[in-house]
Amino acid sequence: MEQNRKQADDIVKKLIETHTTISTMESCTSGLIASMITDTEGASAIFPGGFVTYLNETKILIGVDANVIEQYGVYSGECAEAMAKTAQEKLHTDIAIGITGTTGNVDPNNADSVQGQVYFCIRIGGQAHSFELDADVSGRNRHEIKQMYAEYVFEKLELLLRKRVWCG
Repeated sequence: MEQNRKQADDIVKKLIETHTTISTMESCTSGLIASMITDTEGASAIFPGGFVTYLNETKILIGVDANVIEQYGVYSGECAEAMAKTAQEKLHTDIAIGITGTTGNVDPNNADSVQGQVYFCIRIGGQAHSFELDADVSGRNRHEIKQMYAEYVFEKLELLLRKRVWCG
């Protein structure tokens, strides 16, 4: 866990150094990604905020097109991409992360839920990078599952940022 904390801290420090802003719209991680970003001193310079949109109605209220949820489902790559795009547009950031999925249980309110399945999108500039994770969540509590998802997001963010010159 300490290694993963260091990874997130290193990414955020690099974002601060390059004046690269980042925002989030989170569902299944309940704001944990935003919390991990703000665990780094000075993060307020690059993190204007994020949204925790646990309910479909909240996603729509913030700006996700209801048709995306209706057509593809709330647990979909399309919804994660719409969440990232909404956060990026509302908060005017260089990078945005949108994440949706289930933790340890199937969601009785959404027929498309699959235990341990998560979708997230990292938008850098106008380019969307979508990911899906089918995780074995058996024997893990909800916090451990959220932590696993957030760490996976930071791993992918680091890989994307390594592949290109740091933006800013």
